[in-house]
Amino acid sequence: MQRLIEIILGLHKGFLSRQGEMRLEFNPMWLGAPTWTPVWNVVLGLLALSLVVYVYWREGRSRKSRITLGVLRGLLLAFVLFLLNQPVLTLGQTHSDPSIVAVLVDDSLSMNVPDAEAQRPGSTRMQAALDLLTGDNQTLLKQLARVHQLRFYRFDSDAKDLGAAITGEPVSGDKPAPEKEKPIDPSVLQAIASIEPNGSTTQVVPSLLTVLHDLQGQRLAGVVLITDGRDTPAQPLTEAFKLLKSYGVRVYPVAVGSENAPRNVEVQSVNVLESAFVGDIVNFKMTVRGTGYEPGHAVKLTLKDKKTGQPLKTEDGRLAEQTVQVQNDQPFEQELQFKPAAMGPLEIVAEVERQPGEIDYDDNIRTSQIAVLDARISVLYVDGYPRWEYRYIKNEMIRDKTVNVSCLLTSADLGFAQEGDPEDKAAGFPGAIKRFPESIEELMVYDVVLFGDVDPRQFTDQQLQLVSDFVSKKGGGFGMVAGPRWSPLAYRNSPIESIIPVNIGRVQPDPGGVITEGFRPTLTKEGGASSIFRFFADRAQNEKYIRDDLQPIFWYCQGVTAKPGVGEVYAEHPTDIAPDGRKAALLVLGRYGAGRTLFSGIDDSWRWRFYTGESIFDTYWVQQLRYLARSKKLGQRQLTFTSDRPAYVLGEQIRVSLRVLNPVLLQQLPAEISVEVRDENGQPVRSEKMQKQEGQGDLYAASFSADRMGKYSLHLPPITPEAAAMELLLPVIVPRLELAEPQVNRSLLSRVAQDTGGQAVEYAQARARLPELIQSAAVIRWVPTSEPLWNAPLAMVIFVLLITIEWVIRKAYGLL
Repeated sequence: MQRLIEIILGLHKGFLSRQGEMRLEFNPMWLGAPTWTPVWNVVLGLLALSLVVYVYWREGRSRKSRITLGVLRGLLLAFVLFLLNQPVLTLGQTHSDPSIVAVLVDDSLSMNVPDAEAQRPGSTRMQAALDLLTGDNQTLLKQLARVHQLRFYRFDSDAKDLGAAITGEPVSGDKPAPEKEKPIDPSVLQAIASIEPNGSTTQVVPSLLTVLHDLQGQRLAGVVLITDGRDTPAQPLTEAFKLLKSYGVRVYPVAVGSENAPRNVEVQSVNVLESAFVGDIVNFKMTVRGTGYEPGHAVKLTLKDKKTGQPLKTEDGRLAEQTVQVQNDQPFEQELQFKPAAMGPLEIVAEVERQPGEIDYDDNIRTSQIAVLDARISVLYVDGYPRWEYRYIKNEMIRDKTVNVSCLLTSADLGFAQEGDPEDKAAGFPGAIKRFPESIEELMVYDVVLFGDVDPRQFTDQQLQLVSDFVSKKGGGFGMVAGPRWSPLAYRNSPIESIIPVNIGRVQPDPGGVITEGFRPTLTKEGGASSIFRFFADRAQNEKYIRDDLQPIFWYCQGVTAKPGVGEVYAEHPTDIAPDGRKAALLVLGRYGAGRTLFSGIDDSWRWRFYTGESIFDTYWVQQLRYLARSKKLGQRQLTFTSDRPAYVLGEQIRVSLRVLNPVLLQQLPAEISVEVRDENGQPVRSEKMQKQEGQGDLYAASFSADRMGKYSLHLPPITPEAAAMELLLPVIVPRLELAEPQVNRSLLSRVAQDTGGQAVEYAQARARLPELIQSAAVIRWVPTSEPLWNAPLAMVIFVLLITIEWVIRKAYGLL
């Protein structure tokens, strides 16, 4: 029936079923202003009345018939006048625009700082923030929800909608809020509780602008901003603040956390040699920084074996640990020593003991891996004549249980019994020899070849080339101990010149004469950090000994310079200048091909044993021999698989390298090798290709982005049937910018409140103050919907009906 009425009146379907107030209104389109509408209606009404009177006054029929027809004619004209005023049926409805409050919660890494003691005892900033919203039986949310609809966002570098909202009946400014609080939807509480503080950077103002843009056009009563205000990285915000102010929306920041420097100790970096020998003393350096503590606060540093979890031990059996004091929030370097007990890869955990209330326990640990090698070294030592340097080095190597040495003195008679350690058939060591090896197989029984001041004419060109191949292709070590007669001057344009780590083109013949003034070598940064000059466990004592107590030396080889990019100077003359403008080099270490090389420009190191005792001299030379032997010892493993750093920040480039130390194996490998990235559960994530590098035929490398956070590893499958699979740990962490200076930034939050007309609210007062400060922005609007009646089918029906009735009556009265 309702639909039939809508059809008759010409209304759209469902118009009469809508809720609202129905009104009949007119929209006349008369000439002149709207104020002329009554005039026109009066004039037209009088004209219609005059017309009816004029027509039916003169009729000669009975009064009754004339009145009847006059009334009908009047009704018809009145109906026409009604239609000329364009009647419309208006449905008036009330539309309510709700008041919206946006709630933003900072989920950056700094919100994990546990310094919210004043807001919520024993809590992190995030826990305090969530407690403000959901604690105390959700009082704050319920109070705000009585007046506003709530939208929730989390933000770090930008704001992201949580997909949760609290909606209810909108309340306008003149309508009281409901007396009863409605319970909060559990899905909203669950969404809020799911916020975790792992964002890498924070951008407070840009995140606010994102939310304001998202809610633009809605009745936004205010924004509640729960954060520590720590913007990272800091950036100019002048234009951003202008845009923020232009929105005209009040922001109410609530600061969580403390303005004081937080407490934290961290291991910033570690430094240790890539390899060491069994029973050797390894120096492990770690850079530590403590913040937020009183000067002199004590912390304990420990080195542990990651595989067993047990502390490493020093030479005298004590634990490799030390208690130190942090000072002035500045990083400091601390050295610990340990003694490897067994061969194989050793993963070292450098740990600073956890302190109560630290902001981040993850940075208390750093790991590093070294290869522990067989300590026994086989050395071939050749010298030209029995000088003091030869005698002391030879005797020291024979006495040292970790060194097997074959000595060859070229100036000796044919019947002279050359010296050396006894033959060791199990190890392939020949013992004393009578000639220099003539094949690579004979030379390969040694790890190191050491030339003293020996005439190169004692060797054939083939033998000198064997030494070069032994170093470059087989990973052997070669050292030269300079002397006044032949080494290194006589080795110009020989295969040996290319492998030593110094340039000898400007070396002049030794003038001879008596040297009366001695000197002590000065260590470079590399020399001071090496184990070659580490004579005492205490660093300060060691530095003082070298500076003040080490026996002076007199002669040194003048005119040598370190080869750029090849040789690294470890010790230099305290005053004399070399041809390259630097201080004259005394000890230079380097690499050549697969092996390692060394040049010692002095022949007075024997004085260090003659005047001081065995320990200084033994340490000095054994550590040099171990340096030279490392590549060949590592070559027994055939491969080294390393990354350029122990951990990576999210977004950084991971660079890994595979060095093939076995030249025979190198010839069998393809130009690229596949490796697999795996997650902490051992599941494959993706595959990468390691490419052979141009100019470094023994090196494969790959580079890819650290695009996901987590504990990953790089898996290298066995590349030969005999080889084992290799794993390389690649932890990917979030940037630590958030924790560099995580103090609450109240100045930023105060400016945000001031520029937007809002107010910064203290955490303790937030539950009571926020509902009072944020007034409803809801409005109720009258929205009319009109449907015209003047062109409805009913209008035509009524018009035709009136005309027809008048015509029938006139016909009946014979007036036609």
